[in-house]
Amino acid sequence: MKILAIAGSSRKNSNTDNFLDLFLENFNLKNEDITYLTLKDLDYSYCISCYGCAKVPRCILKDDLTDIYPIIEESDMIIFSTPIYFNSVSSISKSFIDRMQVYWSRKFLLKLPPIKEKFGICLINGGAKYTEEQFLGSELVFDHFLKVTSCKNHLTLKVSNTDENPINSENEDFIRFLNSINLDFNARKSYVLKEKNYGNK
Repeated sequence: MKILAIAGSSRKNSNTDNFLDLFLENFNLKNEDITYLTLKDLDYSYCISCYGCAKVPRCILKDDLTDIYPIIEESDMIIFSTPIYFNSVSSISKSFIDRMQVYWSRKFLLKLPPIKEKFGICLINGGAKYTEEQFLGSELVFDHFLKVTSCKNHLTLKVSNTDENPINSENEDFIRFLNSINLDFNARKSYVLKEKNYGNK
């Protein structure tokens, strides 16, 4: 199985990085064919809305994402980990997601078949204590990302209060939360860890 694992934090050894690493470890995915993307280490532009991808089925910008598009298209699974900044995904994550406009144009403007169907996993962490709308902004962004990258089924994991309870292997509540997850490739599921309680919705 080809996996694209994306870390969307601007910091090293962050909750976002740990979330991704522990998820891969917990579900025995580290032995798969994995491509890791650490977005802060890449040099790429935000989408400039030039609509070049409305004329040809590719992004006409030339940067580090040029070689990433084929990996996205060939992947069987995409795992995207991001922190919450101002009620949405991080800025580097949003710039990356905006560049997926090429797949929206492919389907709706060029009328070409969608790219290969895959399974999507969104790992979202917020430093603040849980509120009902804490993850709404990031979920809306990911909803479009999952659709254009052909992730028909997907899993969303949300963890709050990471300022007080950092994500790491010693966080027993987080590990119990991971162990409660049913990784079902034929379904759409969402789980949230609120403070020290865990469950799904």
